[in-house]
Amino acid sequence: MFTDYIKYLPLLSMCGWIAMFASKHKSLFFGDCMGLVYHLALVPVVALLPGSAEIKFAGYIWLMSDAMVDMASINGAGHQTTWTARMCAHLPASIWIGGASLGMTGVARFIGVPLGAGLFLHALLGARIHNTKQVLGAFVVPGMIAWLLSIACWLGALNVIVPVGH
Repeated sequence: MFTDYIKYLPLLSMCGWIAMFASKHKSLFFGDCMGLVYHLALVPVVALLPGSAEIKFAGYIWLMSDAMVDMASINGAGHQTTWTARMCAHLPASIWIGGASLGMTGVARFIGVPLGAGLFLHALLGARIHNTKQVLGAFVVPGMIAWLLSIACWLGALNVIVPVGH
């Protein structure tokens, strides 16, 4: 029964993602709580998206690692420590997003493969990039929103919300 609802979790994750960015500058605690929603809502989705066991493992590693970074921030870890840990977590994120997207078709693949590659490059080079957070935000904020919408569509969630047909 729960599996019928998993296809909607990318939409919940997207709401957490948007709320996280909209609120972190006002309330770090609330922003990190929304980060937990964003990451944890995707855990069941990993199993439904294409990819080898290794690709799916990277997805689980990313989601749990970034959720732990959110918890570390909630519990008072310093900004530089959490930022560094988050950049480390973007390695498995890039593997899962890019790898799962390669197995999809259409918009999900078109958005996900470059999003995964961009996350990898930013994680690798981010410390050397001037205004690294702004650079990350410029492509990841809209890219992740678009990818989450595209995987919700790929899973069939939007077909129920917006009927396709006649």
